[in-house]
Amino acid sequence: MPSRRRLLAAVGSATAVGLAGCSGSESGGGDTRDCQTTAVNRGDGTVLDGAVRATTGDDGARLVIPLAAEDVRETDTEVLELYDAADELAHAIPVSADDAGVMAEKDGVDDGQLLYEQSLGPRPVHGRYRIVAVTVADESADFLTVEFNCFSDVDD
Repeated sequence: MPSRRRLLAAVGSATAVGLAGCSGSESGGGDTRDCQTTAVNRGDGTVLDGAVRATTGDDGARLVIPLAAEDVRETDTEVLELYDAADELAHAIPVSADDAGVMAEKDGVDDGQLLYEQSLGPRPVHGRYRIVAVTVADESADFLTVEFNCFSDVDD
């Protein structure tokens, strides 16, 4: 029987995956939607089961990639490679289950969760990334392709 934590993580991941097509960040002003993110293709692994999403802040738009520390540890994932729409490597984000202690200090990060972010630049910004979770053996543990649109800040 799976542990309570594992069961809650699985339910949370399934819910997040279901919401991935309609996730976005809300601005402080009413119904203005800043970003829309859609998962368009995914692998069979579990590493990228979180709700990957584009969001905005004072520093512009960024891609947020939540991971479960346990999945990173079990698959020996060591880097997230982000490929742009031209299938060129755009970013490489080193990851480690050992980052969980530091990430626990961040607002909105649960115990055992890892939350990596990649700057997308100032708004408006639109694009597509294929995210590949790469293991220490240089193999793909999982992949996810997302499209995003982060719009200019619009007043109602």
